[in-house]
Amino acid sequence: MKFTLKQLSYFVAAGEAGSILKAAEKIHVSQPSISNAITHLEDIFELQLFIRHHAQGMSLTTAGNQIMAQSKRLLQDASELKSFAGKLSDQIFGSINIGCFTPLAPIVTPELCHGFMQSFPGVDVNVSEDNQAELLSSLKKGSIDLALTYDLQLDSDISFTPLVELKPYALLAEDHPLSNKKAVKLMELAEEKFILLDLPLSDAYFMSLFSLDNVKPIIHARTKHIDVQRGLVANGYGYSLANVRPLNKRSLDGSGLSYVPLLGEYPSLTLGIAVLEKIRKTMAVDSFNTYCIEQISSNHIPGMATL
Repeated sequence: MKFTLKQLSYFVAAGEAGSILKAAEKIHVSQPSISNAITHLEDIFELQLFIRHHAQGMSLTTAGNQIMAQSKRLLQDASELKSFAGKLSDQIFGSINIGCFTPLAPIVTPELCHGFMQSFPGVDVNVSEDNQAELLSSLKKGSIDLALTYDLQLDSDISFTPLVELKPYALLAEDHPLSNKKAVKLMELAEEKFILLDLPLSDAYFMSLFSLDNVKPIIHARTKHIDVQRGLVANGYGYSLANVRPLNKRSLDGSGLSYVPLLGEYPSLTLGIAVLEKIRKTMAVDSFNTYCIEQISSNHIPGMATL
């Protein structure tokens, strides 16, 4: 665009006043500035906007009147845009885009987002889910404001607020021989079929747990979907490992599941909030961030069972 809103405002002021002198006195700008703005606009638009009357000011041409009307609308839109931006910066208002790690999304986000929007009815929360690599990419592109995810391979330009540690456990069918044990060793499951939640970074994490015990699992199936994982396990297709503990201990077909802690020292996954380090957040995003900190802890995780 080869003209500015300031130049348009000078043109409008001169058109309303019918004189550069009167416009300059009204908006406290020098006469040459207004005159130069009008000349620039006439050159850019290739139109004569005013008829100059010697010693009697100036009047708008027919084209000038039409440009005047359009300029006022544009300046009004710009003013409303500035006002809207002001609300975003100092009021809890507007839309926010939240990303969530795929296995967590159907469990954590419904209660969390519903509760937030009840507390802040002026905010719309848009939720998307993806794997860790795509979530971090979305943060850097600005397509999401905040991600609920794990502390996996975070780059230096990502700020992470840890909220709660999620320990790994064995996911077993309700009628599995080991389902009633207080804890189970991976060695006890080594000869059984293993179902791997095959998401980027997650797969490496789960396989690393076996390496700590020098156990090589028999990978019988791979899935990227937590409901498929739970359904296969519940129907006796094999066992799996997980960190997310849904309150509902049943698969989608109603078959029962059991969560059995692992016996041994295994690294947990830390659930937290990831944001782009240097971005200036709106009040709505800041408020959602604070709400997550208040709602997610070792004592309570929306949609999930705690130890």
